[in-house]
Order: sequence, then C-alpha cells, then structure tokens
Amino acid sequence: MRRSISRRALVAAAATFAAAPAIAKSQAETPQAVTPLTVTATARGREAWLHTQTPAFSLYGRVGEKALLQTARELQDFDGLLRTVHNVDGQMAGKPLPIYLVPRLFDLQKVTPGLKAGGFYSASVGDVFAVVTLDGDPDDSRRVLFHEYTHHFMAQYAPAAYPSWLVEGYAEYFETARFKPDSVELGVTNRSIAWLRGQAWLPFDQILGRRARAASREYDVQAFYSQSWLLTHYMMLDPERFARLTRYTQAVAAGGDPVALMPEAAGVALDALPRVLRSYMGSLPARRIARPPSTLGPLRVSSLSASADDLILENQRLKRGVPRDERAQVLAMIRERAARYPGDRLAEMTLARAENDYGDRAKAQALLKARIEADPRDVEALQTLGYSYMLQARADRARAPELLRLAREQFGKGFAVDPDNARLLYDFGISRRGEPGFPSDNVLNVLLKAQRLAPQVGQFRIAAADALMRRERFDEAVAMVEPVLNDPHGGPGLAEARQRFEQAIARRRPAQAVEEDDKSG
Repeated sequence: MRRSISRRALVAAAATFAAAPAIAKSQAETPQAVTPLTVTATARGREAWLHTQTPAFSLYGRVGEKALLQTARELQDFDGLLRTVHNVDGQMAGKPLPIYLVPRLFDLQKVTPGLKAGGFYSASVGDVFAVVTLDGDPDDSRRVLFHEYTHHFMAQYAPAAYPSWLVEGYAEYFETARFKPDSVELGVTNRSIAWLRGQAWLPFDQILGRRARAASREYDVQAFYSQSWLLTHYMMLDPERFARLTRYTQAVAAGGDPVALMPEAAGVALDALPRVLRSYMGSLPARRIARPPSTLGPLRVSSLSASADDLILENQRLKRGVPRDERAQVLAMIRERAARYPGDRLAEMTLARAENDYGDRAKAQALLKARIEADPRDVEALQTLGYSYMLQARADRARAPELLRLAREQFGKGFAVDPDNARLLYDFGISRRGEPGFPSDNVLNVLLKAQRLAPQVGQFRIAAADALMRRERFDEAVAMVEPVLNDPHGGPGLAEARQRFEQAIARRRPAQAVEEDDKSG
C-alpha cells in the first residue's frame, strides 16, 4: 500500500529534525566530500541520449553516462534525505519523476522558449517532469534539482494549503543540502545572502500574502524568494519556533490570514521582524544530521533511439501546450523531423500528439492505432487515442456519444495494463461530464484517485473539487482546491481554481446546520 503522510504527521516528524544539533558557520563552510556534477567536453557536442532509472526518478540525459549516473545517485540520496527528515517509509507513491538533463540552456529552451533559469519543474495534465541544464556551475545544477524535487516531494507526500512564502522558502532551504561521507548539512548558506545584505527589503506583509509571488518586477520576485528563505531558516532552526510554525501553517490551511498570524508565530511584531532576521543572518547557524544509508544498487543505462535528439524535448513542449501563434511553426517542424524516422515510436508519438492538438486529427488517430496494433499494451498510445476521441466529440456533437464510447474503450484497455495511471483516470472521469447524475459514486472515486496519485497537478484538483461540489461536499472541495491558489507559481488553472474555491465557500453550510441535519436524520 502506498503511503502518504498527513500534514500533521509531516510536521511532527520534521520537528525531530528541527531539534537536531546546530553546527557553527565555520564548520558548515568546509569543502564538500561529494564529487560535483560535471559536463564533459563531448557532452556539449552531440552526445547520445541515455536513460537510467532509480526508485524515485526516471532520468533522460544528453550529458554523458558518467554525469547521468552521478546525478541519479545524488537525486536518490536527496530523496532518502527528505524521507528521513519527514519520516516517510521507503514505499513510493506515484510514478518515478521524469527528469531531462541537457548540456546547454539552449536545449532547455526547446521545452520552454525564452526561459533564462537553469531548470524548471512542470506539473500539468500532459505530464509531470523537470528539465535541468548541467551547463555552468555544477552547484547551481544541483540546487535546481534539489529545489524542484522538494516541491514535488511535498506535493506528493504532504499536500496542503501552505502559504506561498513557505512553499518557496522550504524548497530554498533544502536546495543547499551538502552531503558528507557520514552526515548531511542543511541551511548552511544560500545565494540569497548577497541580495539580502545589499538590498532594501520589502515589507513582510507583502511577502507573507497568499499570492506574494505574483509580482511583475524582478526585484519583487527576488525579495520574495530571499526573504522567504531566511524566514523559513529562522523558523525551522529552533524547536520552539518550529512548533509555532506548525500551528501557523495549520491555521493558514484552515483559512487564517498568513500576515496577521505571523507575529504570534515568529514571536515578534511584523515591523521588528527584519531587524531580528538581519541579526540572525549574521551568524546563520545550520543543521547537521546523520547521512541516511543508501540502498541504491548498480544502475542500468540504455541508449535512446536517434530520434531523441530531434524530438524528445519537443515532445515535452507539446505536453505543456504551445501558444496559438506558434502552433503552425511547431507542427511543421515536427512533421519534418518525424519524417526522418519512419516506424520510430518516439517520432510517431510526438507527431501524433502534434497532429491531434494542432493539425490533422484523423492522421493522429491513424498513427496511434498503428502503434496500438504493434503493441496493445502501449498505455500512452491508448490514453492519447482516447483523448483524441474526446476532442473530436467536442467538435462533433452529433457523434459525441459514439466517440465518447470509443474514448472510454481505449481508457479501459489502458486500465487493464496500468490501473494507477492518473491521466487515464482523469480523462475517464471528465468524459462522463454531461451525463445525468454526474458524478456517480464510481466517477467521483475515479477523479479523487487521479488527484491522490498526482496531487501536484492543479487540474486534477480542480476536477475533483468540481465533482465534490456537485455532491454538496463543499468543505472537502475547499480543501481540495486551496493548494492551487497558494501555489507561488500560479499557472493557467489559477482563475478556475479561484472560481471553484469561491463557489464552494459561498455554498457550504455552517457547521451548526449540518449538526442539526444529522440529529434530525
């Protein structure tokens, strides 16, 4: 049975970590014993795409075998650290997280054009994955990986409506983990220190609000991350402060004001908090805990087909969605590249996805049927074909019942192979919208299961909240959708999440009325 820890269990376990002995700043700054991530000269050329897998990660990389394996081991060690700190047993929940390692920023921009950061994490209906470039400082690459995986881990094992500042502050805190032979050091330093020492801080009421990350100025964004990190560091170091932080997060998750509640949590007035934190930053104590034992055995590395160099990153871009004014160009590019690899699975699946979303849907369905005929257990092809029929049903109302039946037929075949596939569950659930009595008990359970398997995906939460509201389970709907509102990065589902949240708040009944109904029943 997969195990997901509750927020209460999480903070109880982490409290033990907060009481771990502090280490002095001078001790913390000793050199790392781990070999840093490196990119060889050949990895900057036309290195082949490779794949390896650990219990928690599925890694794809065009960075050379040595860097791929080293990254896999470091990530698995970091997963072990988070599990130890948060008292999560070794049983995995959800699928291994796909991570794409690329040698240059240019490669990363194939997935997200214009991005300047060294990596990103994406959780959408299309896929949950991360892309990181190993170009430049190896410590930067490691921090990006650790930061984004902390978000993924917390969403998977302790989903809750944490305030935005703590979501980012927590990831910033763990991203600088230093692995020594027998110990791990946390909270040693952070890139934000230089900014905090050289810039004027924003008032904390602007940092602590639920949507503090939604800022148009780069200065405000940097202030949010830097001040959130330092406040998290301060609150987590001392057991008494950590206990107050625990009560604070529970109160905010229950609907409390994250600004008004902070003075009690921090133990100082809001206007005095900058002075206290500046003084704290001067010494910046940190934590050292015993290094969790590694259980990772030898890893197997396999080579991907030649088509990966042309299409693997473009395929991930399609899963995130392409802006309307770029679709024709992207479709033409994928058609041209896929034609180079007749019969290749990656090429045909990428082309099918592009045709289905932006081109010739009949061609997409023909490609998918051929893939399924070649391998009836190809769950991705089955799910994509079912989704294609759903899109077709929206455009052809006269044939909608028949097309939705065909869609569910594909989903059923996929379930037989992979009953815990969140996308299959979600697609099946929403394919029932519009039917009398929607959602049935079965459909509600299907949508709730999809959300449990991939709680990082905001759209899964929104669909589950909508179904709960239709069954008049408004309190559960509020709890389901609130983490989407508090996501510091927002996203395309934010407006819909806010609408569902406000509807659920408006329609839920006072507890007294529910109690009276229970008594009368």
